[in-house]
Amino acid sequence: MKKNKQIQITYKDKEYTLEYDRKTVGDLENMGFSANQMVDKPAAMLPLLFKGAFIKNHRFLKEDIINDIFEHISDKQELIKTLGEMITETYTSLMSSEESEDATKNASWKII
Repeated sequence: MKKNKQIQITYKDKEYTLEYDRKTVGDLENMGFSANQMVDKPAAMLPLLFKGAFIKNHRFLKEDIINDIFEHISDKQELIKTLGEMITETYTSLMSSEESEDATKNASWKII
């Protein structure tokens, strides 16, 4: 199975690893995130996209710390672009037909 792309952020001498997986993207959507609304509602969606990247490895990090990191991060445009690529890879993996490492767990289907 392909490893998720990650971003490493250092803020106030502490390191944070940002990444998405299928579960955290579902959690993010439950918080109101919609990839389709990124262009129409960037003020709402961009901070959520950033916040969602903390869920997998820093689920209990306080929202005010995440907001502070976002406020002070450099090159936000490139960061948002990279986060967009990362979440797109996760969405793509939902439709992927990559075989499981354990072939006994593969499921098959047919039209009858």
